[in-house]
Amino acid sequence: MLLEKIAAAAAEFMDGAVNYVAAEDALRPDLAGMRIYDEPLFGAAAADDPAFAELCRAEVLHPEAMLPHDWLPGARSVISFFLPFTETVRSTNRAERAQPSEEWLHARIEGQMAIAALGEYLKGFLEREGAAAVFPTTDARFKMLAPYASNWSERHAAYICGLGTFGLSKGLITERGIAGRFGSLITDAEISATPRKYESPYEYCTMCGACQRLCPAEAIDAARGVALGKDHDICGAFVKASTRPPHGPHARVRYGCGKCQVGVPCEKGIPRPR
Repeated sequence: MLLEKIAAAAAEFMDGAVNYVAAEDALRPDLAGMRIYDEPLFGAAAADDPAFAELCRAEVLHPEAMLPHDWLPGARSVISFFLPFTETVRSTNRAERAQPSEEWLHARIEGQMAIAALGEYLKGFLEREGAAAVFPTTDARFKMLAPYASNWSERHAAYICGLGTFGLSKGLITERGIAGRFGSLITDAEISATPRKYESPYEYCTMCGACQRLCPAEAIDAARGVALGKDHDICGAFVKASTRPPHGPHARVRYGCGKCQVGVPCEKGIPRPR
């Protein structure tokens, strides 16, 4: 099946240099060669799945969100992938309680660069298979519509593609956990949809409150309910305050937090119901 071929190609690609911290960029000498992600997890959905139309609801994403057919006329499928952070990335951020670990900062910045590279690679892979494809993350049409809403949401795409459900911290809980990052492609290739093993957007979240207790910014409050429990402004201000000065020959600015994704029952899997 095509999705299995894509997943195999992605795993091979992520064994390359793109998934490791280069010595010249390392925040510390011992971080040179650190692997960022474990093997990716893939899911797919039909481009005309009615769930995509829900993204245009203001309470879900934004009325101006682009749907699969807007990105690619003739789209048949959406492919979503989750890249879970390695134990090194997760454990160091778990140990450093107040500020993001330097390993996590690399995972946030170099990790996002790796996702962009993987998405472009998979776009080319699909094109070599004779299909048209779009990778929204690097597409010129991708834009922010509001401070915390863009015209395409990787987490919502992953939810529709059967990869998992949302948590109180607004991350997406997958069978490989919540600690990691997502990407997606839209293609005119026909790919079998991944069954959604859940019925509601927050089904995997047990509302245990661990992410609230671990949030150094106090941006999460379960009393507001699972859908409204995270204050993005408070979270964003804390992340901004974590920004490091430019470092290395590429003068990269690094920032992050991720405390709500580590040391929680959903860090590396679906939590057991309470």
